Amino acid sequence: MTEQVKFYNLLVQINQGDGVKEENAALKNIWEHSGNIMLDLYFYKDKRSQVIDGAYIKNILDLSTEKVYRSGTALLRDYMEEQVRQNQQKQKEPKKAVVNLELLEILKDDIIILLYIAKGVDYFSEMKKQTILQYIEQHHPQPQSLSKNYVESCLKALHPRKEEFYEAVHNLQHKTPEEAEDLAQAVVKVCISDGFLTYNEKIYLAEILQILREQGVEPDVGL
Repeated sequence: MTEQVKFYNLLVQINQGDGVKEENAALKNIWEHSGNIMLDLYFYKDKRSQVIDGAYIKNILDLSTEKVYRSGTALLRDYMEEQVRQNQQKQKEPKKAVVNLELLEILKDDIIILLYIAKGVDYFSEMKKQTILQYIEQHHPQPQSLSKNYVESCLKALHPRKEEFYEAVHNLQHKTPEEAEDLAQAVVKVCISDGFLTYNEKIYLAEILQILREQGVEPDVGL
């Protein structure tokens, strides 16, 4: 299972000129650089990511926990503690079995993206699995060569890491606009197959759409 996204429901107050503007954002990353705290934020309203020097941040309110951060240092500390907790959790997890994707290699990036999204919540539902199975059947050049048991066993055993997800998303640049739009629509179907969008799904879906837009693709996904 992929790690759960934390710090996704922030109200960020940014000093701007003589005033302060407020933005709803998710924290993608935070680090210290030359004595300054740098924040990589995803802004929901504008659907874009931006790295901001913490010196321009007045306050950050985590709406999920109602905790107020009046300094980047405090937020960095909590973020790093969460990273340590996630790493400790990963170390406790059993080693993953090697998955033979030979017959699905042509759709490897698509499957990684779809599974990373689908398994980023508490359970891999039957609806999500069926949505991915349908996508594979429709887009594999030789679907008749795939047995249902083989495909389902691959989907069950494969647990993409964050690095694999972002590599697969980067590879979208090799797709035609039509192929990229088909995959984006499938991602949306996976996200809403359970009847609602989780915060994790919103963030990763937004990441995919942003990268596609940067490549000049404006997918019509019905959102």
